[in-house]
Amino acid sequence: THTAAQRLPDPSPGDLAALSVPRFAIAPSPIELTGPVRPGEYLGVTGPRAAWLGLETGEAELWVHPLKVGGGFRLAFSTSGYGAPISGGQVARTVHVRPEMTTVTYSHAAFQVRQHILAPRDTAATGLLVLLEVDSPEPMEIVAEFHPVLNYMWPGSLGGQYAYWDGDRRVFVLSESLQTRNAVVGSPWATNSVEHPAHQLGEAPRTMVIPVDPERARAEFIPIAVAAGTVPRDTVFARYGRLISGAEMLYRDTRGWADSVLANTVSVVTPDPSLDLALEWAKINLEEQRVCNPDLGCGFVAGWGLSGDGGRPGFGWFFGGDAMMNTYAMDALGQWELVAEELAFLAKYQRDDGKITHEISQAAAHIDWFDTYPYAYYHADTTPHWMFAVYQYWLASGDDDLLRELWPAYQRAWAWCLSAETDGDGIIENTVGGLGAVEVGGLGEALHQDIYLAGVWVAALEGTLAMAEHLGDGDLAAQAARIAPTARATLNDAYWRPDVGHHAFGILAGGGTNDNLTVWPATAAAFGLLDDERAQSTLALIAGDRVSSDWGAHMLSTESELYDPLQYNMGTVWPFVTGFASWAQYRYRRPWAGFHLMDAIRQMTFDWSLGRHGELFSGSFYQPLDQTVPHQFFATSMLVTPLLRGVFGWEPDAPNGRARLAPQLPADWEGASVRGLRVGETTVDVDITRRWTGTGGEQRVVVRSEGPPVDIDFVPDMPVGATDATVVPRALRLTGDGSAQVIATWRGGLAVAPPRIDLQPGQRSAGLRIIDLVADGGGWLLTIEGTAAHDYDVHLFGTPVDAAADDAAATVSSRPGSIGVSLAGEAGRVTAVLRLTPRDP
Repeated sequence: THTAAQRLPDPSPGDLAALSVPRFAIAPSPIELTGPVRPGEYLGVTGPRAAWLGLETGEAELWVHPLKVGGGFRLAFSTSGYGAPISGGQVARTVHVRPEMTTVTYSHAAFQVRQHILAPRDTAATGLLVLLEVDSPEPMEIVAEFHPVLNYMWPGSLGGQYAYWDGDRRVFVLSESLQTRNAVVGSPWATNSVEHPAHQLGEAPRTMVIPVDPERARAEFIPIAVAAGTVPRDTVFARYGRLISGAEMLYRDTRGWADSVLANTVSVVTPDPSLDLALEWAKINLEEQRVCNPDLGCGFVAGWGLSGDGGRPGFGWFFGGDAMMNTYAMDALGQWELVAEELAFLAKYQRDDGKITHEISQAAAHIDWFDTYPYAYYHADTTPHWMFAVYQYWLASGDDDLLRELWPAYQRAWAWCLSAETDGDGIIENTVGGLGAVEVGGLGEALHQDIYLAGVWVAALEGTLAMAEHLGDGDLAAQAARIAPTARATLNDAYWRPDVGHHAFGILAGGGTNDNLTVWPATAAAFGLLDDERAQSTLALIAGDRVSSDWGAHMLSTESELYDPLQYNMGTVWPFVTGFASWAQYRYRRPWAGFHLMDAIRQMTFDWSLGRHGELFSGSFYQPLDQTVPHQFFATSMLVTPLLRGVFGWEPDAPNGRARLAPQLPADWEGASVRGLRVGETTVDVDITRRWTGTGGEQRVVVRSEGPPVDIDFVPDMPVGATDATVVPRALRLTGDGSAQVIATWRGGLAVAPPRIDLQPGQRSAGLRIIDLVADGGGWLLTIEGTAAHDYDVHLFGTPVDAAADDAAATVSSRPGSIGVSLAGEAGRVTAVLRLTPRDP
């Protein structure tokens, strides 16, 4: 099957100036996001071969991987009624962000110009395309300018670059002394340019002038195309021509890709339409992490942002650990083809001793990346993450063929991991293996092991045993069976600090532990590896504002002496660890502490770069740091993972023809649905409804399937302290295209709705936290935390109760369905324990 670009003929060189793009309809997207232009806000349009990295005001950098073609691209407009050119940034009014094409609208009293930006999904289309839709009653001129660069992505570099205007073809030609790296930027509508010496790039931007005939513009788009590559110049000319001549086909191909992604992966219907929409954008984002480098192959990059005067476009190169965390979400979404490709991509660059690469520059084929530079293998966690990701993919898909293909690489990864365990406690060591949770700062000083690396490794161990037994690898299975109990005991015992009631961050090289409270135990908890009672204690501390702010989780407690709200690893809020914290709270049946964390990432979808998620935020204010990568994929995946694996409780086990469904919907949701869950070759839809009564409640779950038979193990979401519980049936056998229903009923019990925090950019953290809810005698103890001198409403479901505070930290008023809480004090955070007793009939 030929791609859209491959079906197009190569225009002859003389035809480039005669190319045209008749207008075609640009359809609205069902998930389109629209808003006023915000100066300084990131706006990216990315495809597997190229990236437009810009701002909502229309400026951009132009990338055709692995080359930065230029920066400072911008438009200006001239009309007869105005003496001076009008900067595009001054009249950029609105943005329309769609998966297939993004539009910046420039509005002025004399004209309107819509700038449609396309980064084709077709990997045969190597470049970018801008289509200008001009509405002007009078002739005008559009001036497009950019600074030519033509250099490899960090840390690669070229010399001898130059640029010149080719008037016959109406393009700028960028090249270098050997003429093996070439790029063109141009428009068949352009008539002239500002000339500069051809033997050097210089400081001034290159500009091309595009006269606009209003009558012609009503019938045609004005195209501006960017093409590049380490290929002969004539090949780049041909690529440029195909972008323009195939504009409509490339748009429709990219729209078809977006429609397919939205239709063929998991979707949800919840009482919050913005959550449903955020999930749809997360699916698109996770597809967009795929980059096809002409030298290295197709793999996942970590994130996108502007490089400025340098060559680092955010984290727009291949990252192993980030990608593996994203696969946990993609497995649940059903994006298996991409996951399989990525697992094989990382195996391709595995070191001879078995270690999996942490990162690969897109310029790696042109420099001595793997031997001279220190970054390729300097993380220890990437290898067990890859191993665990192979396991999770296999559980979701049941893909034995890929498992067998990757098993030799898996055996090498296993051998490397064993070489990094030298003290007999079963845990990989940072001192031998490399970095884990932190890269910079005092938290990592004198560290021998950290609990994040330990958790990922123990999870990988358990997957290793299952896969080795399945494949009949008796030696490896025996090793895993011997090591796994020791490693799990170390994780649960050596890291536990009974005096402070939480797990330590790390074990020190000189003995002892680093007892700082961090978010990192949540990783092991998310994988279900911690003993329940100790996990509950640690997660209760993590649930407080010291770690879990209104907008997500700090890596390090605000009460630590090392805490710095602006320091990369020691105080900032990261969506990716926020997701682990949320997932962990759900894993240990604490939904009221997990929901607001996931919900914060939902809100980020709309508050900053539209449809995207930033890398990290200030620890003091709901505001990204200046150095934040604005389009970071492991931030996006941590909306998906706690939503599908936590709120809906989906855990597939395709090799055994089973899945687990353990939903924990917010208590104030009457129901929700999830469509397109996959386990092996079977697709599952689930509808959940719940009804509360004064004496108990009922939960109904309808499951529909299409495909081979599968067993569903159902875990009902009973309120705390419920009695007389019935679940009929507890397990479902779905055969072929059928449906089944589970009905769970109970008497009594109490549930608390998670706090809803309406985030406002720039705010401080002041919201309510639910720390714990436990049955106590004939009633319940509810532990909450909030800001001193603030009032909060706590919504309760189930048994009608009366509330009283256990001490003077709060005053309480009971109302039907909720309680009002006023916290004492003048400043800081206050924790209060509320005693809830059944109300007399």
